[in-house]
Amino acid sequence: MTDIILLTGFLGAGKTTLLNRLLTGEIDPGKTIGVIVNEFSQTGVDGQIIQAPSGTDLVELNNGSIFCACIKDHFVDALIDLAGRKLDLLFIEASGLADPANFTSILDGIKKQTKDVYRYLGGVCLVDALYFPKFFSLLPALKRQLLYSKVVLINKADLAEPGQIAQCLNLIRETNPAAAIYETTYGQVSFTQLYQGLLPEEAPADAEEGLAAAGRPAVDSTNTPETRPKTLTIHPAKAIGLPQLQALLAGLSPHTYRIKGFIMTTEGPCFVSCVGEEVDIQPVEKMGAAAALVVIASVGIKIISLATAEARKYWGDDVQIKVD
Repeated sequence: MTDIILLTGFLGAGKTTLLNRLLTGEIDPGKTIGVIVNEFSQTGVDGQIIQAPSGTDLVELNNGSIFCACIKDHFVDALIDLAGRKLDLLFIEASGLADPANFTSILDGIKKQTKDVYRYLGGVCLVDALYFPKFFSLLPALKRQLLYSKVVLINKADLAEPGQIAQCLNLIRETNPAAAIYETTYGQVSFTQLYQGLLPEEAPADAEEGLAAAGRPAVDSTNTPETRPKTLTIHPAKAIGLPQLQALLAGLSPHTYRIKGFIMTTEGPCFVSCVGEEVDIQPVEKMGAAAALVVIASVGIKIISLATAEARKYWGDDVQIKVD
């Protein structure tokens, strides 16, 4: 039997940080583990920073939500393939705007191919204490993430004012009063805590198929090609000064939900992570691939001209903009 834990949460809420903590934490080293990482953009970033133990089966699914028709077939193929690998535990990190309402119907649809090997424990939803109240009413997927979770982490609690955390708590309790709630910083929660919150209750003998682990019936996901945010990737061909990189991000971030990636600066390689106008640049020892910044827009197609203009201020013609 392979237990599945689904990680959801808005862009930049801390899903990858939490996943790394779980993978390198107190999980029995004798367990066989699989990971599916999902990103909206064609260029995968999270796969480069996942700290998976040796022997972990890692699958990256990019360019859309795994719950959307755009790449759902690839998700199904990955689940069927991993079902044959005798895993004890499978973590699925969904993209930040994923709507998982149809997940259990996906699992039900592949029971024959997977020999019914999967046991879905439930969803863990990360709530960004700084930005969740702002985007909750604007983005239907965020409500679905809450509805279909059994455990909710209010992350970045150290950065938020008490009033912001109170807003988050009110929204969570109004939406999913049965969820277990923890306040966290950098996803600091033990696997044991999560596992206890996810352990399944005994289902009634006449329970319908397709019930989510949170006890809700599966319904169609709101993730469709039409609702997908505009995403692009900036590919620079040369290094940039750190002040210039900061200026670039200051110019772009007000028009985005998320910017992340690796950039070569004149001071060395850096990892960039922006959520809204919150900008974080961290030096790293090396980059796992060519320099690239993934940009997920909050302004639609307008982001193409904005990103092109900003990038050319600092790289001139030594930069490519690829639209997903």
